[in-house]
Amino acid sequence: MRYLFLLVALLLAVPSYAAEATSTLSWVAPETRVDGTPMASSEIAEFRVYYGVDITEPLSRSSTMQSVSADTAERVVTLDLTPRPDQEYVVSFAVTTVDTDGRESMLSDTVSKSFLITSTAFPGAPTQLDFTLNCGDACEVLEVSIE
Repeated sequence: MRYLFLLVALLLAVPSYAAEATSTLSWVAPETRVDGTPMASSEIAEFRVYYGVDITEPLSRSSTMQSVSADTAERVVTLDLTPRPDQEYVVSFAVTTVDTDGRESMLSDTVSKSFLITSTAFPGAPTQLDFTLNCGDACEVLEVSIE
């Protein structure tokens, strides 16, 4: 049996501060056609990975898609997901097989994962600082500008 792997890079919105998170999607290539006749791996032209983020409709052939060559062992799909600690992301995937004659299979079962992305970046520095100086009855404050 043949295993293919898909690495999904989940990049956070601020790449200079956020770490990359990855997950692996794997599947087994079909060895038969839907009518039961054998299918050699040389008859597979590519796989199509359909995916969606926070989708409300089932995945379909009109969903976002990445092609994966039949002879490629892995593929990276980049999803730009920003940290949102109070709301889960739901990412869903389904895969089809395309044969060398261009016929595409039905979608596989859909797999979905729910997860939170929180930022581990350092907090931003405060801005618009201002302060005042007060003294009692026996002093006077004279402001000197600093450049």
